[in-house]
Amino acid sequence: MAAARLLPVPAGPQAKLTFEDVAVLLSQDEWDRLCPAQRGLYRNVMMETYGNVVSLGLPGSKPDIISQLERGEDPWVLDRKGAKKSQGLWSDYSDPVPQKP
Repeated sequence: MAAARLLPVPAGPQAKLTFEDVAVLLSQDEWDRLCPAQRGLYRNVMMETYGNVVSLGLPGSKPDIISQLERGEDPWVLDRKGAKKSQGLWSDYSDPVPQKP
């Protein structure tokens, strides 16, 4: 078996990663379409993602969505800044998304 090779880290300035760069934000409609298991997975992934970004030591305040999750609130957002209206979670699918039972 071949040994894994690590790619060299490029020298020079690198763009700073923010939580918003990697977060998946959902509208209320998208949130409502998730079953309880999907909601739990979403919560876990978002909290883990935020923890990973924080562990990198990057500056920034706690995003509202993380505060909502910590309070046990539904984390959907009214407006996704910079997002086109057609860029929802389900926009890539031509078939309607089945509603939760």
